[in-house]
Amino acid sequence: MEQIPCPISNSTSFTPFLQVPDRFDPTGIAKFSLVRSTFSGLIMLNPRPESAEMADHYLCQSYEPYLNRHSVSTIGERVYLAARSLLVGYRASLILKGWRKPLNDLSVLEIGCSTGELLNYLHQKKGTEQKNLAGVEPDCKSLDYGRAHYGLKIYPSFAETAQGIGDQKKFDRIVLWHSLEHIHDLHETLSLANTLLDQEGVIVLALPNMESHDACHYRENWIAWDAPRHLYHFVPDTLEKVLALHQLQLAGLQPYLPDSLYNTLNSEKLRSEREGGKFGALQFGDALRQAIVAVITGVLWPLKASSIVYFVRKKFANKDLKDFRDCKDE
Repeated sequence: MEQIPCPISNSTSFTPFLQVPDRFDPTGIAKFSLVRSTFSGLIMLNPRPESAEMADHYLCQSYEPYLNRHSVSTIGERVYLAARSLLVGYRASLILKGWRKPLNDLSVLEIGCSTGELLNYLHQKKGTEQKNLAGVEPDCKSLDYGRAHYGLKIYPSFAETAQGIGDQKKFDRIVLWHSLEHIHDLHETLSLANTLLDQEGVIVLALPNMESHDACHYRENWIAWDAPRHLYHFVPDTLEKVLALHQLQLAGLQPYLPDSLYNTLNSEKLRSEREGGKFGALQFGDALRQAIVAVITGVLWPLKASSIVYFVRKKFANKDLKDFRDCKDE
């Protein structure tokens, strides 16, 4: 375990925020500390496992982002995988937002691409040339799957990606879909992202929202705390602060409502298990009611949605930002 300063303020001054267990630990005994940076306001895991230790925390067979059609074994996993496949087109539409040129000219880098499902969709369904697609994925099984089944260029680290594609390659879209909160070295990642982003390109970030209805309702049982895999919990204010350190700016945001159902169902299940009960019809009904409230809340107040998609540009980009301003001021 390591103690680190706040990546925004570089201060070691923190106040306790919340104690949360690992959602894959059925006992719930081991707790991780979430703290708030006194000067930046960032909520982060501290102390946290060192980078070399993190692989052990992703070994659970049911860690959802690494599931593929050859690895599912339960009905719940099959349902999750089916829902993820159905939503890949919607995710792609968000990533393509503001793109006005032919799709075969588009270049996309996805950091934390898992099996490469999204990149393959862009190639197969949208006509983006495969040579213009690249991914980063540290999980070797997911990386191998994406290479073998989809023929994608997937690298095990961001640094190796930069070396593999060469200094001249720039991307129109760099995607971190529920990835940034997992990354130990934020500054190296954002610096390289800025370097690899085209001058008029967009970084698309999807992040869980700790100020959402479901986070407030479920408290320490909120599934998206996901300690110790989630190292940071950004809100627009703290995200803008860390982006500014790398000459990046928030151009817009919008709620990602599908996560409302996933978060409430799994949070209700987690709470039931930790309280010694079963996740039956009554609990399922409670979860659905909370999901409805979470969706309505996200529609009316986007900054209270379960997850938020952020659109990020270079600070001095010349292109008009109106395409990404849907919810920026709501």
